[in-house]
Amino acid sequence: SYSEEDHQFSVLLSPYRLLDKLLVVCPNVDYCEEVLTRCELEAHLLHRCRGAVTRCIKSSLGCSFQGPRSALQSHLWECPYRDQNAGKNPVAEGEVSTIEVQRRESEGLGVSVVGGCDTPLVCTVIQEVFTEGAVSRDDRLMAGDQILEVNGEDLTQATHNQAVAILAQFFPVCRLTVYRERAEENRPIEKEEILKITLFKHKGKQLGIKLVGKRNGPGVYILTLIPGSLAACDGRLKMDDRVLEINGQDVSYGTQEQAACIIISSPAHVQFVVARRSRPQTPDIIRSAAEHSKYSLFSDDHEKPVSPLCFTCKEKIVTINKDPSETLGVSIAGGVASHRGDTPVYITNINRDGCVGRTNVLKKGDLLVSINGTSLLNITHSETVRIIRQNSGVKVLTLRVIDSREITQGDNFQPTWVYWLQMPQICRLVKTITLLRSPTGSLGFSIVGGTDSTHGNLPIFVKSVVPDTPAAKDGRLKCGDVVLTVNEHSLHSINHTAAVEILKHIDGAVTLSVISWPGTVV
Repeated sequence: SYSEEDHQFSVLLSPYRLLDKLLVVCPNVDYCEEVLTRCELEAHLLHRCRGAVTRCIKSSLGCSFQGPRSALQSHLWECPYRDQNAGKNPVAEGEVSTIEVQRRESEGLGVSVVGGCDTPLVCTVIQEVFTEGAVSRDDRLMAGDQILEVNGEDLTQATHNQAVAILAQFFPVCRLTVYRERAEENRPIEKEEILKITLFKHKGKQLGIKLVGKRNGPGVYILTLIPGSLAACDGRLKMDDRVLEINGQDVSYGTQEQAACIIISSPAHVQFVVARRSRPQTPDIIRSAAEHSKYSLFSDDHEKPVSPLCFTCKEKIVTINKDPSETLGVSIAGGVASHRGDTPVYITNINRDGCVGRTNVLKKGDLLVSINGTSLLNITHSETVRIIRQNSGVKVLTLRVIDSREITQGDNFQPTWVYWLQMPQICRLVKTITLLRSPTGSLGFSIVGGTDSTHGNLPIFVKSVVPDTPAAKDGRLKCGDVVLTVNEHSLHSINHTAAVEILKHIDGAVTLSVISWPGTVV
């Protein structure tokens, strides 16, 4: 029967819009398993599908290769024109690009990176391009570019440390597949779609929906679907869908208990009306936060990449007895206004014959908080050296340190981005950045994280800074920065949507308080 409720829903979603929202499978099934809405299929096939037909980057020299994008890397190793210079193809906005970067012997790429599948950013992103190095000399990549593949090795499922290890491998020719976000003003606005889904109950089989409320807003949301349950097998309900109605009863401002009671009391079927946020599509080979979340929820514990944000390094007090003529016997780096930015001071190397080395109570990577009661935080490197020298003549040294979890390779310790993320609050240096909106209203950066993050309750992180926008032109805000406040608004314990709304609706000057940790150098 056709009810008034059905009529209202048909007005809300016209037949044409319903067709556009139909889920379809990418036709390149041999190479791509993407499921997406019908209206997104054309753009997916054109720019993002791993099975899409593409030409060799040496085609201008005469290479006739045409094949799936996933086969391009292996072809490039065998391409008859591989050693010839075809000129530099540009990195296009909003598309996946493959470029070749020439490296000199023992030369690094000359970039720092943040992110990884075990972090809120999910993908691996260039934070900074240094003036010396292969990437700077090539002059095509820039901060904010996402690195998807390196010489055929997929980075989209790599943790931060795995991605760094792959990028650090030396190849004379480094083939990078990258994605550069389009300027924000040209990107589609996040929208919400309303879906009506009916599930029929079966005796002996659970519906399998876990509901949750959110601290910073009203309503009931789907937390997860139990594997093998009716809802999971049906596949239409998704994690983080907001439940608006159940069997015609409005629960948009209801509680979990109210929603559960309606579901339990329904004898034969349960009809849901849900709202789902729909964000602009990124390439299918960039695993979205939702895809990563599904992986995390339904994999065995030993398969999950453990987020570095799950750990905070602990503080300890160390007492060292020494001869007054002895030096500490450690090398240090960092400090306010150091060459990698404002960081605390940390130990890079230890002389095993010195007083610290003999006691074996400190290690490379430990962070220095104070020495004999004098704080070493929020001061420059040279001031730290002066204070350490002032205490060199004493017989007993009391050091307050942060015990590092990171294991170093090589002689001198070099901290990674995740090393800094694990530092406790006393070590975090806050800086203030003021941006003026562009005429289009864009600040020019995107954010991830929040209380509803798929990695748990997290701070708000800067995911990308878009070229030629206020944030990019100012130059101080970097990918991987943690945003603490926006003008007078705190972003502590706030969900992602609320943070976006705050950023969108502040006019004029926008003042950000951020913690900015340096990325890992490769």
